[in-house]
Amino acid sequence: MSKLLRYLEGKNLSGAYILDSKILLLSILYTLIVAGFMIVIYKKCHDELTYNKNFNITLLMLSFLSTLLLALVQNNPLLSLGVLGSLSICRIRMNTKDARDLGFVFWSLSIGIASAVGAYFVGIVGSLVLGAVLLVFYKADYKKDSLTMVVRGEKQELGKVQEIIQNHPGSLIQSKNVFTDSFELVYELQMKENEEEKIVEQISAMEGIHGVNVLAPETKVA
Repeated sequence: MSKLLRYLEGKNLSGAYILDSKILLLSILYTLIVAGFMIVIYKKCHDELTYNKNFNITLLMLSFLSTLLLALVQNNPLLSLGVLGSLSICRIRMNTKDARDLGFVFWSLSIGIASAVGAYFVGIVGSLVLGAVLLVFYKADYKKDSLTMVVRGEKQELGKVQEIIQNHPGSLIQSKNVFTDSFELVYELQMKENEEEKIVEQISAMEGIHGVNVLAPETKVA
């Protein structure tokens, strides 16, 4: 292996390009480490419905391949033009469930570029900052996600149901329909799952309740 790497140094089709095996191996190692951090962030910032394992692996491939491509075309204008010409006829079409996926594609390409040009510090710091920002925004949005509870029952139970729900902080009424002998309440709930289950069980056990429906937040609908 070492003999092959030494042979490859300074050898290519034109004879003018010098490939430093040590720098190449360092770039590949850097790419794998930083791209590994990126795919962990990608998984952390997606739920079970929006997470795409194959796409996450593709991000790692993009970082790795962009590192190799840029390492090959550096200091070789003729080869650079050839690579650009071949890439110009390629068309990539991909349907993404999350608009953030496009940002992750550019992030993976940036990792490859930083690795190929030796800007390791910039790549590491940039990836750490971006990863931290994404996690902060995701956690903030996750806490804001709310459930919608729809309660239907007989009119005489209306006051009891309202009292049970309103005693829990984070509940906000969205709709209240009162008919001759029945009612329908729609509440937005921002609480933990175990607390929501307790409310559902408590209301469902009451006489005169026709049904209790809990809808998942819109952000989790694929």
